Amino acid sequence: MSKSPIRVMYFRNARGISDVTGAESYVFALLQALDPREVRGTLLAAVRPGMTQTPWIVEAKRRGLPLELIEVGSKFGLQDYQCLRERIRSVGADIVHTLDHRADIVGTLAARREKCAVINAFFGWTNFSGRFSRGALYAWLDRRAQARADAVITDSGYMASFAGAGDRRSPVVVVHNGVDIARFQPDTPLPDLRQRFFGRSDVFVFGVVGRVHPNKGQVEFLHAARELAGRHPQVRFLIIGDAPPGWEAYRAEVAKAITDLGLSDRALLTNVASAEIPAVLASVDVLVSPSFVESFSYSLLEAMSMRRAIIATDVGGNREMMIDRESGVIIPAGDISALVREADTLLADAAKRERLGTNARLRVEEHFTLQCMAERTCAIYRELLQARHQGVGRAEARRRVQRLSAVPARSAP
Repeated sequence: MSKSPIRVMYFRNARGISDVTGAESYVFALLQALDPREVRGTLLAAVRPGMTQTPWIVEAKRRGLPLELIEVGSKFGLQDYQCLRERIRSVGADIVHTLDHRADIVGTLAARREKCAVINAFFGWTNFSGRFSRGALYAWLDRRAQARADAVITDSGYMASFAGAGDRRSPVVVVHNGVDIARFQPDTPLPDLRQRFFGRSDVFVFGVVGRVHPNKGQVEFLHAARELAGRHPQVRFLIIGDAPPGWEAYRAEVAKAITDLGLSDRALLTNVASAEIPAVLASVDVLVSPSFVESFSYSLLEAMSMRRAIIATDVGGNREMMIDRESGVIIPAGDISALVREADTLLADAAKRERLGTNARLRVEEHFTLQCMAERTCAIYRELLQARHQGVGRAEARRRVQRLSAVPARSAP
């Protein structure tokens, strides 16, 4: 007789989320990649009242994912806690797998009350500054929740150093993000969007893809664009993404910078549906990631899968993801001169662009597929539940789970 699948309740706080972010990409990938004979997952998400048709929700429905929404009007509301407890009982959840600081806190409390296992997914606090602020408070609270979880899954060795609390009573396990290499397939014919974006298809495009936020460096990208535009009339600059709620002023700043820097006819700030991202990447000659803060970027993984040449800053898990000068080019964060220099080099050297792109795709196929991500995550689920079933002590359970942490495929200082 076959074993019953592990029942996992994924719990996401999406009260401040409208577009598809890294956390959405992560849980979408898991729900699609995990073998339903081994894991049966449901995504429960807390949203603000009326925010039930935002782009990320539309995308989840387009993919046919098992999504349930809870409307929570106040950050102090308890509707999600009460609903999560009810859903844990109704589906007989074995594990609650949480995403986001509020979800970690609420999910850990609910899982402990219902006596089921809890795993926190941790991608860093990438929307906040390091000053004493709301972000600092969230980070402090999140670490308290992580200390009570059965395990903390993070997507890079870099971010693992920020997870946990105190003596890290919960094991912190690295599982690198994975990308759907069938969806991001460079040999599949895709529409060339350059004509739509710039009115002509014979242009060279540097592109930035991701949420519009100060930590993503879009303004710095535009300052580099001004220098490049003066020397290369055939070059265009594309910024794809939307601002998270509360960061609309920064999006307005990026739009104003395009005008102030004299780039109105050369640069475009816009957004597209998630389904069009493969075509966007196919229409970009070089993908630029000028971020100041990163975890393990899905945008970079997707660009690597599409065989794009990449210029990325030396932040987060980027050195775990790519090998500098072999499968991407890594520059110091905030160094506009370095960005201009490397952009000039790639613009002039088609063979280098092709080599970087080819190596990037091969690296994804070897280390960062959905299957790799799903298998490692499922192994953590099994190990955790087996330890609980056997009643082993916390220290031994921690050792068992911790040994499943992925060693970065290659990292450099």
